[in-house]
Order: sequence, then C-alpha cells, then structure tokens
Amino acid sequence: MGQPVRASLSAGLAVLLLSALPAQASERCHKEVVDYLEELPLAEGEVKSLRIIERTNISDDFGPDIFGVDAWIRLNSCSGYLVINMTKGCFVKQAYTRGDCSVQGLSNY
Repeated sequence: MGQPVRASLSAGLAVLLLSALPAQASERCHKEVVDYLEELPLAEGEVKSLRIIERTNISDDFGPDIFGVDAWIRLNSCSGYLVINMTKGCFVKQAYTRGDCSVQGLSNY
C-alpha cells in the first residue's frame, strides 16, 4: 500500500512544485528538493509554495560565482518555512524549520 501512495504523492508534488516556481526563482537543484521532500513525513498537499534561491558571490575577485542553494518551502500547516540548505552541487547539507513550522526529525529555529 505504501508504494501507490508514494507514487501519487510524487506526481502531485512534482506538478505543484513545478507550477509554484516564480519566474525569477532558480531552477537549480529543483529535482533534489523534490526528492528530499518526498522522504519527509509530510501529508499529501502539505506543500504550499517553493522558492529556490542561489547564494551568490558578490565579489568579482575571489571564490565561486555560486556558494550554495537554499530552498524555502511554505507549508499549509504553519506560517513559517521549511528550509533546505544545499551545496552548489545540490547536496543537502541540512534541513530545518522556521517559525511555528514543525516536521518530525528536523530542528526548529
């Protein structure tokens, strides 16, 4: 029974997240964000919106152009955020919640 639910959740989540991307938001790491969200104990339809932001280097002299990527996810059950912090190569470094959001297994700040 777990497999069909996971498949329908995956398809629904992917469609919602693709349509939730604002024109100015980055598409970098989008697949990794969707994959990570599917691993979390979130109810179907819990994701309200998603914004992926590249942390860029403002100095022209030193370092890479992009330092990392953050995904800021609004959930229907709270007014804060679920944040996924990643490297520029889309490796998830950490995930946590902000404000009154709570996800089992994640810290809240």
